[in-house]
Order: sequence, then structure tokens, then C-alpha cells
Amino acid sequence: MPAAARFRSDRILVKPKEKVSLPEMAELHSRFGSQALRTFSGIGNLQVLKLPPQANLRAIIAAYQRSGRVAYAEPDYTVNVLLEPNDFNYGNGDLWNLKNLGQYDGVPGADIHATEGWDIQNTASNVIVAVIDTGVRYTHEDLAPNMWVNPGETGLDELGRDKATNGVDDDGDGYIDDVHGINTLLNNGDPNDDYGHGSHVAGIIGAAGNNSVGVVGVCWRVQLMACEFIDSQGNGSISDAITCIDYARSKGARIINASWGSYSFTSAALQDAVNSVRDEGILFVAACGNNDNDNDAFSLYPASYRYDNVVAVAATDRTDTKAFFSNFGANTVQLGAPGSPIFSCWNGSDRDYRYFDGTSMAAPQVAGACALVWAHYPGLTPHQVIRRVLSGVDPLPGLAGKCVSGGRLNLANALGPRPLPEGTPITFWVDDALPAGAVPGVDGGDSWSGEPWNWVTNNPAPYSGAAAHQSDLVSGIHRHYFEKATNALEVFTGDTLFAYIYLDPNNPPREVMLEWNDGCYEHRAFWGENVIAWGTYGTSNRRDMGDLPPAGQWVRLEVPASLLGLEGARLNGMSFMLVDGRATWDCAGREASAPPPDITPPTVTITAPANNATVSGSLVTVTANASDDVDVVGVQFKLDGADLEAEVTTVPYR
Repeated sequence: MPAAARFRSDRILVKPKEKVSLPEMAELHSRFGSQALRTFSGIGNLQVLKLPPQANLRAIIAAYQRSGRVAYAEPDYTVNVLLEPNDFNYGNGDLWNLKNLGQYDGVPGADIHATEGWDIQNTASNVIVAVIDTGVRYTHEDLAPNMWVNPGETGLDELGRDKATNGVDDDGDGYIDDVHGINTLLNNGDPNDDYGHGSHVAGIIGAAGNNSVGVVGVCWRVQLMACEFIDSQGNGSISDAITCIDYARSKGARIINASWGSYSFTSAALQDAVNSVRDEGILFVAACGNNDNDNDAFSLYPASYRYDNVVAVAATDRTDTKAFFSNFGANTVQLGAPGSPIFSCWNGSDRDYRYFDGTSMAAPQVAGACALVWAHYPGLTPHQVIRRVLSGVDPLPGLAGKCVSGGRLNLANALGPRPLPEGTPITFWVDDALPAGAVPGVDGGDSWSGEPWNWVTNNPAPYSGAAAHQSDLVSGIHRHYFEKATNALEVFTGDTLFAYIYLDPNNPPREVMLEWNDGCYEHRAFWGENVIAWGTYGTSNRRDMGDLPPAGQWVRLEVPASLLGLEGARLNGMSFMLVDGRATWDCAGREASAPPPDITPPTVTITAPANNATVSGSLVTVTANASDDVDVVGVQFKLDGADLEAEVTTVPYR
């Protein structure tokens, strides 16, 4: 069970209502004897307030809430790092999480397949990853090459001094000489780690690769921004965490790693901060906790925030099972990554390394993977980056039903191409039966005699196969659906998703909606009236496809996968919804776009004998090179129009 909430006794967090000005808030602070320490304009003017000595915290919070000027007032809660100390004394640099050959009783391949992934992409030099933690030992031999450098605090100032050491806030952000980040505990620009946790996390993300020292991170090259808010005891306050989040946002971070959290509170301020970076397109990767708890039942924040930019990570061990301590959550934890034990940088010296366990160690592997995906596919949205990572996991029995994806991070799959499958361009996913592993369900009255789906063979006759599935005649919103299919539908670039429908001509619905689930989010398209207010209209989670199809006949509903952001997705669920009326549904699946016609002829060159050469003897070897923009199936050698021998299908052609 979660412990009682802990919070600072000298601070609170207050957010004004939308139309309340800062001068009006200042008048309120003066009345209550509080002082505004920080104001976050990017988070609705959220303020951190210092209370007067001996103040009654709960009484002041209640007074702010009664004032009518604030959206909320809450304590400044504290969080802790999600680290499990480990005393193993292994040899130098045994990074099983990156390449597991079975060492130390592990299972070969129980790793993130880093070496295969690095053949595709091993650097993310243009991606800033903010390590919001205990700071980072930025002079460490394996971290110094990859530390982010604040462009506003480098170079020479107008007096010819080095901005990094001139003792001046050159970029006007409120911090002096914040070259590599900030320290919110001391309110200065020196985020040097005095605990070790943040350095360990930073090393997992991006310890310098191919430099002949120490270890290597998931990213050989990356920009590590250090934001210190957790003290030497492993504890930090929400207000300082929010300051770090806001700093990372303002300095261009693409990814935030949060290897910390707490069960004991629900903070509207922290939620607003995470949502603010979501609006900026920043990924928020969070450790899911170390208590072997179900986060679906007991939320741990920030990992449990249900935003589409939040990735919660569980820990796995050397045998590809869930680490005994790791939290889980079928709906609130996205995937697993190695976390028991992990060897990485430490803060004792510039050459210090240690083993530690924890979901704190799992999250940064996912953060590093996301950075590499973004570097390899710079045009992707945050949601598309997450989808590539989740759709490429290695399924594990120990994570089935324990996280959304049911698998452990596979870097090579996340980075690798998604080639079109061979064979027919049409794939039927639902036709006479549900896909393997699918769990059916109903809402709003779409059920028949206890059976979740009503399969019919007539009235109307099925469009395809022997049976179709029919909605009941119900008023309001009703649907039948399935989820958790193990036979997932792979969607590729250029695909069109489809489903066949027959509207009852005597009882036509007002709206028809199809929904596809990729294991993380719902993607919807509708026809007819805009009644089902699920998702955001005009986006991939509620796309308007126009009028209802005609009733009394089979019609194919089509949606380009690109409109729903589903190119490259791996679908495991689908929903068939109506508002009023009745419909019958038949086969559903995907259709690949037809490849362009091959109109460019191949190029063939005889390389031996040379052109115009004179040859003699009973046996002459002729060799050729051949190339084509699509493929070379084989080369046929002819003499005076007659085939010399069978077609040659292997290189060299001779």
C-alpha cells in the first residue's frame, strides 16, 4: 500500500485561474504572508510560494482555495529515486543489457539487441535528453564528451571573457554559468552530482561510445542535459522537479528521463508540467517503480500520467523475466527494459562505475532508444517514435498482461525498416472469426444471450465467408469490440484500413465509428453525425470521413492509415460502434498500396571476354554484370538468338 504523502513544510504550489492576473495574485500573497519564488508562464502562471515561518500549511492552502482566485493550491510533495542498491562485484564493463551471451547465468539474447541496432544508428548528436535527477558528474571520462552545452553560456562575452566561467547570467535565464544544466537545490548553474544516481542514469543513456574507456550507453553520441533537483539522500520536491521540466522545455530538450516518483500524492501541478511538455512535442520517459505493485491499482507518478507522450518502463533481468522488484501495469506501463543489475557511471570519481538495480536503470535505456529513433527518423512525431519502440518489442511471457506491449525493448526492431510483407496486398484480419488471442467485449447493450458477439449467416447474407457479426438494435451509443489479439495486424506505409458494413435500411444509425488500437492509443474514424465525442475532432483519434454509407447494401469503409497515424503500427484491437440503429459487419483488415509499374529496363554488361576480343578453344566463359531498379531475377545468355544454357540466377552471372 502507498505510504503517507511527504511534503515540504515551507512551500506550496498555487495556480491562478485563467483570468486572474499576477498583480491580483501578489495581493493575495501579501495578505497571507507568502512569497512567490518562481512563476512558470508556460504552465499557466503556476507559482511556487514560500510560506512565512511557523505557518500552518494546511490552513494557508485552504485560504487560497477559498479565495476564488486559484485553480488549485497544494503541498510541495517530495519524490524519491527508484533505485535498488546492488552489491555484485563483477568484472569491468560487463554490459549484458546491451549484448547478452549468457554470462552470469543469463539467457543469450535477453538484451535490447544494441549491437544490431547500432549497425543502423548509434549516434543522436542533435537530440537533447534531459536527465532530471540528482545531477550528473559532467567531468566523468565517459560523460564529459556527451554533455549538453548551453549555447547562451559559451564563447566570449563583450569583455573577452569566457561566458562559461565569467560569473554572469549571459543568456538571462536566471542562472549564472549554466553550461551543462541547473541545480534547483542551490538555485545555481552547477548540476554536479553529489549522489550518483543521475550519473548512473546518464551513462545508460549516453556514456560515450568507441572511446576505449569505461562503458558505452545506448547512444554513442547524444546531448545530456543535467537538471538537479534530488538531494544526496535521494529525495526531491515537486516544485524543483517542475523547475527542471520547465528548464528542459525552454532549452530545447526532446526527451526527459524521470527515474523517480512516488505513490503518496496526486499533484495537479506536476500533471500540468508534464502536459506542458506534451504540448511542445517532448517525450517523457519514466520509471514505473520498485515495489512489485500493479500501477493500474496503485498509481505511481509521474509514470502513471495517461498522456500520449509518457512512456512508463518496467525492469527485466538477465533471464528475460520481470525483475522481482519491478512494478507493472497492463494499462499504465508501456514496456520493459533491462534493469537488474546494470553497470554504468558513478560519481565517486571521473573513472567510477558501479552496478545498480531498479526501474531507474530501465527507463534510460528506453530514453536512449527513443533518441536514436528520432535521430534516424527526424521527421517522426513523439507518438510515432513511441509506436516504433512499442511495436518492435520482443514479446516475453513474463510481461504478458503486465504491460501494454507485453515485451522488452528491442533497439534493432525500433530502428529497423518495416518492409512490406510478401504475397497478397490484402490482409483479412476479421473474417468469420476473431484473430487469435482476441478478447471480445460489448458496451451499450450490444450483446445477445450472454454472447459478446452475434455472428449471423443470413439477413443479410455475409459479404465474405460463412458469417458476419451484427450489432443489436439499441438506442444511443453501442459497440462490440475485441482487444489483446496475439495475431496482430501489421500496418505499413501506404496501407488502407477497411471494414465492410451493411446498414439496416429500416433502422439506420445516426453515426458509424471504427476504432483501431495499437496497444497504446485509440485511433478512430467516423461517418455520419458527430455524436460520439471520443478523442479530439479532426485528429487521428477522431477523423471525420463524411456521410453515412447507403443502407441496404454491403459497402466497404476505407481509411488511409496515414490519416490515423497508423503507418508502421502493430494493431491488437478493433471496435465497431453505432449511434442508434443496427448494422452488420463483415471482413476487416488492411490493403497494401500497389507498387508502381516497373518500366525501367535492366542494364546488362558483358565483362568478359572484352568487347571485340578474339577467343578460341572449345570452352569459353562469358561473364556479365546486371542491375535493375527493382530486382534482377536472372540473366539469360544467348548466341545468335539461341539460349546457350539455362538462365543464371546467382552472382556472378556466367
